[in-house]
Order: sequence, then C-alpha cells, then structure tokens
Amino acid sequence: MKIVIVGNGPAAVTAAETLRTLDQTCEITIINKEEGPCYSPCPLAEYVEGSVSRDSLYIRDHGFYERLNINTLFGRAATGVDTVERKVYIDNGSWVSYDRLLLAHGAKAFLPPIPGLEAGRGGLFALKTLADADGILAKAKGGASHAVVIGSGFIGLEAAQGLVRLGLSVTVLETRNQVLPNMLDADMAATVQQILEDGGIDIRLAANTQEIIGTQAVSGVRVDGEILPCDLVVCATGVRADISIVKGTDIATNRGIIVDETMQTSIPGVFAAGDIIEADDLDGNRTVTPTWPNAVNSGRIAACNMLGVKKRYAGLELFNVLRVFDVPTGSFGALKGDEIVEYHRKGVRKKLAITDGRIAGLQVIGDIDNMGLYMEMMKKGYDLSLHGEEILEPGFGYANTFMPIISKSAFNAAAV
Repeated sequence: MKIVIVGNGPAAVTAAETLRTLDQTCEITIINKEEGPCYSPCPLAEYVEGSVSRDSLYIRDHGFYERLNINTLFGRAATGVDTVERKVYIDNGSWVSYDRLLLAHGAKAFLPPIPGLEAGRGGLFALKTLADADGILAKAKGGASHAVVIGSGFIGLEAAQGLVRLGLSVTVLETRNQVLPNMLDADMAATVQQILEDGGIDIRLAANTQEIIGTQAVSGVRVDGEILPCDLVVCATGVRADISIVKGTDIATNRGIIVDETMQTSIPGVFAAGDIIEADDLDGNRTVTPTWPNAVNSGRIAACNMLGVKKRYAGLELFNVLRVFDVPTGSFGALKGDEIVEYHRKGVRKKLAITDGRIAGLQVIGDIDNMGLYMEMMKKGYDLSLHGEEILEPGFGYANTFMPIISKSAFNAAAV
C-alpha cells in the first residue's frame, strides 16, 4: 500500500510512527515544504530569546525517517490533489501516487488587510516557522531597537516576551479590549496584562492598526493616527488552516478540511489531521482547534483508520497553557457558566465555570498543576455537588473525588 503524508509536524510524524508500528511493509512518503526533520513550533519564542537551543527544537532526528523506512520529499511543496487519479502534485512539476492520503500540513499565519502588511517586507515577520524565528533573531541582534507586535494571543505575547528579554522596546497592539481574548475572561486578562506591563511591555488595547510604514523595510506603524517608530513588526493575528491544496477538489471544507470521527474527509481514502482539520469538539460543536495535543491524537487516529484499524476520535479539546514572564497561565472549556467558583491566594488565581453542577471550564494563573484532573472531571461529567469551594484548594486531588463517595457508602452501611 502506498501512503502519502503531506506535512511534517506532530500530526504527520505521529501518523507515520503509528503506520509503521501497525504495518512494516506499507510504502510511506512524506512531502513537506520545509527542509529538515520535524520540530516543535511551541518554543520558537524561547529560541528567539536564547533560553532554548536550536537543536532542542527538533523532536525527531534526521535518522528517524531512515529508521522507519520513510521516503522524504523535503523542501518541496504539495500544490494540488487529484482524488480521481489519486495523485499529489508537487511544485517541481512532478507528482506522487497514493492509495491512502493524509493531509497534515497544518495552518498558515493570517495577515489581516492592513496597508503595508505584505509578506516580504524587511523587518516584517510572523512567528509561525523556524525560518520566521531565524529572521526575527537576526533582525533583533542586527541593531533593531523597537518592535511592534500586532495581536495579543499566544504567539504575540510569547514573541513580545522574547524580544523584551533581548533588550528591545516592545509595544503590543490588540484590537479588542483585553489580552488573550480567546483564552481568558476580562478579569483574568487584566491580571496577565499587569504582569506583562511590569515586565516592560507596552500594551495598547482597542488599538486600530492602520498602516505599516516603510518602503523596502519597516520604519513604523500607524495606530489610531499616531505613528510608532519601529524597525521590527511581528504579526501575530492568528492562523488559518491551509486548505489551498484541496481547492478545486470534492474534498469538503469550511474553515478547515472537514473530517469525521475517523479523520476521513468527504473522499474515501483521503484523511486529514492536525491544525488543518475541522471536526467536532467534546460538546459536538464543529470547530478548528490548532493545538499540539489535538494534532498528535488526530494523527494517531487517522493512521489507524487508514490501515483499517477502527478507531474513533472523541473530539477536539481546547486546552491552553503558556507562561507570562515565568507565570504559568492556562485555560480550557467555557469562560462562563451558571456559577463561578474562585480562588485567589499568594499570587495564584483560579476560576472554575460550572453549568448544571458540572465543570464547564477553568482559568488559572500561577498554578497549572491540577488542570489535567479538572479536565478529566469535565469530560466525565463529574458531579460537583459532592464538593464545596475546596475543589480549588491546592491539596485537591484524585483522592478527593472518591472520598465523598466512600464516606457516603460507609454512612449508609452504618445506618443499616
């Protein structure tokens, strides 16, 4: 069987490993526009600031592909798919045939329609790839003094922290009225904003970025009529699933490539995984959720089903974690509920959203140790009536979830 994988990120390499574990004889080919082995984009900001080495970014070595007998076409972009002839076309004019195809080439940086915000301008970057990080690092070490970061999501705030630590003056522009608008409520975001400002970052909310100034290279940003001089701009306004490869095919798309619970697309034999997919979340709502855990899980599920091993994907999980000047911050699920339980002590803040007596979501600043437990409780629909506000106390753990049940059983036994 000939299997072609487009992409070389976590979904792609997890799928390749799973395929080879299940089948030692199938022919696997990976096509990827970037050179080199798989790397993690998560610590790119740390690489820019110098706290993470370049070598440590790679999660697979060069020998990984040879050991698993995987053919590689690196430095080559897949440009199209013929689902009738079962071919993937490549940018050098050639093509590769397949029996099963996995589209796992992820998302691309979104550039909003701001005048002057065009790719290729000197000093303008998106922190999405290793090449982006190398460019930012070279510019920062080449004499840049002031940077403007457009967007205050994960990538924007990570980039801003890295650049401040390199000694640059940094301004973050956010169109909405809070930082991390897709991760925290306004109250929790205000705490994060204070940490950022204490770290030397200038945060401007409700900012209308009107123009990037400069001809060959960036020299400033016009925002709300004011010109901010700068020599480095990082556009961190989000990502979009890169569905251009399936344009003109019968593969169903919306915001991403639509897949079922087996990761198969609308065309039999064609699967998708990772940041490119649009699938149901845990609540049955179709969404695009570009996170590392979702990429790994969907890559594994796709590989199993490509070989006829039936596996079902439980649903996309929105689980966010980042560090804000070394303060761990995280969230999952809904920001609102019928009831909110809060904990605020010694620099740690937690907010638990409860709906119908069950966990609907959690936000934390300063302590993320128990997030996995609460996530499991939410997924299993755990009844919170067994607990009071102690559920957010530092000592709360797995044992607590059973103690009320044991105590109640013992009481009932004694009563008999």
